[in-house]
Amino acid sequence: MNPAHHLENVPVEARSLPQSPATPAEVRSAGLRLSDLWLPAVTLHREALDHNLDRFARWCAERGLDLAPHAKTTMAPQLWAAQLAGGAWGLTAATVAQARIMYRSGVTRIIIANEVTETAQLAWLAETLADPDFEPMCLVDSAAGLELMEHALRGAPRRLPVLVELGVPGRRTGVRTLEDALVLAERVARSERVCLAGVEGFEGVFPQRRDDDSPDRTRTWLGRLPEFVRRADSKGLFAGADEIVVTAGGSSYPDLVADAFSGLGGLSLPVRPIVRSGCYITHDDLFMERASPLRSEADTDPLRPALSCYARVLSCPEPGRALFGAGKRDLSFDIDLPVPRAVLRGGRRIPVEAGARVVELNDHHGFLDLDEDVSVQVEVGDVVEFGLSHACTVFDKWPLVPVLDAQGHVVDAVRTVF
Repeated sequence: MNPAHHLENVPVEARSLPQSPATPAEVRSAGLRLSDLWLPAVTLHREALDHNLDRFARWCAERGLDLAPHAKTTMAPQLWAAQLAGGAWGLTAATVAQARIMYRSGVTRIIIANEVTETAQLAWLAETLADPDFEPMCLVDSAAGLELMEHALRGAPRRLPVLVELGVPGRRTGVRTLEDALVLAERVARSERVCLAGVEGFEGVFPQRRDDDSPDRTRTWLGRLPEFVRRADSKGLFAGADEIVVTAGGSSYPDLVADAFSGLGGLSLPVRPIVRSGCYITHDDLFMERASPLRSEADTDPLRPALSCYARVLSCPEPGRALFGAGKRDLSFDIDLPVPRAVLRGGRRIPVEAGARVVELNDHHGFLDLDEDVSVQVEVGDVVEFGLSHACTVFDKWPLVPVLDAQGHVVDAVRTVF
């Protein structure tokens, strides 16, 4: 099944479209332009999307990495289909509920990058194990969690593959020491309900920046994953597997993961190194642009921002301040505020080069402060184009996102399923 096909003709309320409810198929054939959209509107840009899909796939292939992009970034089956068509090995889910949507959409390989202890969710996983074409796996970080899994998986037609999760002290889930991880792996290897498939970690719990010692701390910690694999393999703990999965790699440090996994060889089974970067598909103007190895200052063929918001200037109530019609209900604000890129006025796009910044968001208003020497003054009625930060908290606000070509034509629409 095409992961997007079952949503093609399902209408959804779409607040940025002139006709709503609408389906992706209707939007695709409507002949709309950017100027037809109701504002505020968050849009995707076709050329940047296509570039990012191709660029990151090539980057992974050059390093011998498989890709299971974290699908929570977009929760958009249409974009999942593009990632899989571009060579992704599978997808990553944060929750079983997300995995259920992916499975219903026809995705056959899913890493649930979490411990599953809910009885009903484990029962669903047990049911899916009757499908010989479905390859799920999830994480385990304690004997207590493993026992809950084993109890719920009684009667499953085959064993559920699991990855021992290594964690960072003081941070999120995961076994804290290598010795404890190996003890847990031995317990998993004896299980009749699950089988040891490999090891997982998430280095994104370290500060995601390149201007301090965070990369060095991340490198040191990542070295524990291949060490775990070698020691577990020497104990014969992967005897029930066909290959050894070793996976980490969010969107900020996949290069450090590639370096850490590069020396894994000479083991009893083939190794499948997997990165789970998700934000590469849209990149952004701030968060990922600071951290990604494919940011513009670090690569000659960088990823490109593929998300924008367009909002109308509603009021200029005092010198140096403009209010625009978009806020927390429309835009991400959990990491960075939006950044003004350009003013659209009279058919022209005038770049904002300096002197303007978003300083606050209310539910449906944004505060744009302007220096006296700002590169372009804004007026009531202008449209401001904003770049965004942290795609994950943009997509979840928009059930249908128009896709623009380079000429401003609406050529597609992406349905999200949060």
